[in-house]
Amino acid sequence: MQRKPCWSLLLGASFLLASHCFVPTPLTAEESAHNANTLRVCLLENNLPYSSRQENSGFDLDVAKAVAEALGKLFEPVWTSNATQIDEIEESDFPTRKLARNACDAIFSLPGPDAIKDTPKLALGAPYYGAAFQLVAKEQNAPNNLLSLGTALVAIQSQTIANFVLHAKKVRMRTFFSTEEALNSVAKGETALALLWGPAAGWHLRNHPDLKLFFVSGYEPPTVVRWNEHVATRAADSDLRNTMDAAIKNLDEKGTLQALAQRYGLPLHKPFASTYSFAEMQKLN
Repeated sequence: MQRKPCWSLLLGASFLLASHCFVPTPLTAEESAHNANTLRVCLLENNLPYSSRQENSGFDLDVAKAVAEALGKLFEPVWTSNATQIDEIEESDFPTRKLARNACDAIFSLPGPDAIKDTPKLALGAPYYGAAFQLVAKEQNAPNNLLSLGTALVAIQSQTIANFVLHAKKVRMRTFFSTEEALNSVAKGETALALLWGPAAGWHLRNHPDLKLFFVSGYEPPTVVRWNEHVATRAADSDLRNTMDAAIKNLDEKGTLQALAQRYGLPLHKPFASTYSFAEMQKLN
């Protein structure tokens, strides 16, 4: 995997957000221009499996292109630089301020209302898929429930909610600074299995079949480690938001979302009935 996802745990609200250390830049004249026949989508330059400017690929990029086509609009990516190393734990890099300033029309894969709580000019569309921390193992008889891990040593990535959840459940853990390192430890038998962010783990496994690891079957992510993903637009753009919701629903019904997810190794879930909340975190204690 080319980038090591940097997860940000907002400690005040105990909310986990995907963080890739956003580097804000002034808007260019080209960014500020708005053509009603064009769907401008903010994307991070180096953020696979979601988006890559160099490779012109990624799940969010492909879904955004499909939505633009369904709406009869031209597609225009608005690229945002992002660092790949882990920096400050409170940082979040979703380019929400760019969206609020009309530099683009939408951002894909935002994990719920807390992702836009600092940008009141924005609103979320309907959830169109669920993502979660997944169990990854090498042995077919691996436990498929966080309550049945027993004495198994579990690999986790630092600065993720997996640390808090497994600590509360008194599970033995070994911490790594990247998804790659955590998965390698399972492949080598140093740990029994891993609890990792599903999209990042799936992307790495897709590119490293030699590891012979798999997502544990029968595993149902508990509420505290799962989120629903949305498209964000400006709150005033309700017509655009509604038409995008309808287009995405149609893509889902046709199997397009699942096919794109498989292309990048994402373990795509249907939107969950309930997702992470501070109340769910409190239940762990």
